[in-house]
Amino acid sequence: MPQLELPFENAAACAAKDVPPPAGEALLLRLREAHPRHIDERRAAELFARAARARGAASVRRVRATFRPFRSTLYSFRIDPAGTALIRFHLAFRAASDEVFLQAAHLMLARTRRARVNVERGAYDAFVAQLPHAVFNLPGTRRYSPRARTGPGRFRSLEESFARVNARYFEGRLARPRLCWSPGRSRRVLGSYDPESDRLIVSRLFDSPRVPLFVLDYLMYHELLHKHLGIGRRPDGKRCMHGPEFRRLERRYEKFREAVAFIERRAN
Repeated sequence: MPQLELPFENAAACAAKDVPPPAGEALLLRLREAHPRHIDERRAAELFARAARARGAASVRRVRATFRPFRSTLYSFRIDPAGTALIRFHLAFRAASDEVFLQAAHLMLARTRRARVNVERGAYDAFVAQLPHAVFNLPGTRRYSPRARTGPGRFRSLEESFARVNARYFEGRLARPRLCWSPGRSRRVLGSYDPESDRLIVSRLFDSPRVPLFVLDYLMYHELLHKHLGIGRRPDGKRCMHGPEFRRLERRYEKFREAVAFIERRAN
């Protein structure tokens, strides 16, 4: 499920070329053989805490880490009011090195696009690039969020946003996907498009009279580009959801810079 890459990571953007999904345990065993070190929840929490100290993240007082068989994302996290960072890593990260974990933690803690540009991420990108796409179909993986629902928002309409964007940027040729607001006001996953179900989700954070229509339309445009372009490929055959063509078209949006700046403020 391609997802908007503003403050968070997109798994499908770097996943390796498709392979037939083997049994879940066999796949994890293969990953652990390729990466012998096995990281548990305690070690993952220690590494995140180290990165938080290095970045001066005073709001992080404690860390709780778990591993889940996500379908599309590599990780998610939030900091609760008591200062506990609640982190969920994709199950495949049990096979990652300390360096990969530290770089992932720095990416999570870098809250703006400008800050993320300066994060060292070579080991992280190399680890993600070699993950077979089958890791996103492990047993226990949820196909989609059952709580996201179609229907009108309280203040904003996804249907009207789709109509505006489709007419202006796609000459009205795109078939309307299933348009859904997320169940909560997510600040990490701002938008997603699943080609299998033709389902587009926008965070309810943007169902607000304080959100300009051009910002909502930018989110819609970003996700519709995934529908329009499909899954891209790198020269080595690996999947790439935000390649050069995607980025070129994304910058065609009339108020691209203003929309990105607003979203970064809103999501932090």
